[in-house]
Amino acid sequence: MSDDSLTVLTQSHNPVSFTTEGMKKRDGSYYKAGAGLHISEKDIRILKKLGQGASSIVHKGFYIRENKFVAVKKINVFERETRHQMLNDLKALCDAPNNVPGLVSFYGAYHVPESGQISIVLEYVDGGSLADVQAKVGKIPENVLSKMTAKMLRALAYLHREKHMVHRDIKPANILMTIGGEPKITDFGISAFIDSTLAQCNTFLGTVTYMSPERINNHQYSFPADIWSLGLALVEMSTGKYPYDASLGPLQLMILVLQEDVPLPPAGEFSEEFRDFVRLCLHKDPHRRPMADQLLEHAFIKKYANDPVSLKSFMQCAFNPHDKLDEIALVFAYNYYALLNAGTQRMKDLAPLYSKQSTLRYDGDAATGRDAIIAKLQGVAQMHAGFKVAHEVVDVQCQPLGFDGSALVNVTGQLVSPAAGNKPQPFTEVFVLSQIQAGEYYVANQCFRLIK
Repeated sequence: MSDDSLTVLTQSHNPVSFTTEGMKKRDGSYYKAGAGLHISEKDIRILKKLGQGASSIVHKGFYIRENKFVAVKKINVFERETRHQMLNDLKALCDAPNNVPGLVSFYGAYHVPESGQISIVLEYVDGGSLADVQAKVGKIPENVLSKMTAKMLRALAYLHREKHMVHRDIKPANILMTIGGEPKITDFGISAFIDSTLAQCNTFLGTVTYMSPERINNHQYSFPADIWSLGLALVEMSTGKYPYDASLGPLQLMILVLQEDVPLPPAGEFSEEFRDFVRLCLHKDPHRRPMADQLLEHAFIKKYANDPVSLKSFMQCAFNPHDKLDEIALVFAYNYYALLNAGTQRMKDLAPLYSKQSTLRYDGDAATGRDAIIAKLQGVAQMHAGFKVAHEVVDVQCQPLGFDGSALVNVTGQLVSPAAGNKPQPFTEVFVLSQIQAGEYYVANQCFRLIK
């Protein structure tokens, strides 16, 4: 470990170095640098905490260079087990190409010397986990579960068939949902990689509540262990409660799983197709559980393939208009100043933000209407270009105005220049964004002021 880097060994004793600029291989080159893994702390603006575990904290962040929201998982790596889990996470994420349907995408990882942590930058999934969704709706309807399960099975089939990987911790909390209705499997930290589809695992890791009988018995296990976990999760999400009595403690819970009949969704409340699907997933003999790609052909999946239910419509239960407004404000602010910093040739790209009624007050000067405002901003951009001055965003705050979707956006920042001896000059700028239609805004009022 040096001041700006941290090197850890994989199980095969290959060193992976985490620097302030990203992940490096043994030869000093960055992992997939062209694909975005050359990433550093200055590329990310941390917005808020999403959750916390025993050895990690997950924040929502904004990836400035890529103009997208991300999840930043900050991990303390001084414990051996934590390092092992993180490297499993990274192996799964690095090996899988981004934009695999059903899997969370990976953008990179970097070292933060001040805290000694490793930060892993992942795709931000805006609907929360299926555990969050279930907490809001109580029970997830069977037709909705069918469509979700089809997508989850395709992701599991990819992990099992293409990556030869057992996830080992499939549960509602590790299946994230986008507001658009796309499930994403996450948290690969305790996953196991096996050399072939015939190989077996021997370790006892994962969430006991979703652990398969063969794993509880400490027998060898493979991909069917994930199928068991999926089946148990489906029972919980359909009925609104975990099917075993977990209050008695982990030892008694394991006895229940081994000795009791498998829990099925109640007859009469659920279709026989669904009950049969769950019965196959929860077969106590792992050799009799179908593989993920075989389950895609099951009648439960086909029954609702053409059902008009929309996962996007269902996921509106997780929609938070205030979170969405914060996102709109942040994206607006960074894009606005990026265009302003680009110089006079980009001012035409700012024009659509204004109307004939828009007003601008710029440090005492006033302009009304799109043409007058763009002319004023042209002058500002030209003056700043001459002195190589740029706007740097420090903070963005947003609050709704009334019930028409309008918002007040308050930006604090500083004017910076590379010239020696020039101190950054702080500024504040307020925008009133008026909504034209859902997700579409224009700047109604704008006021810029230097802080002296």
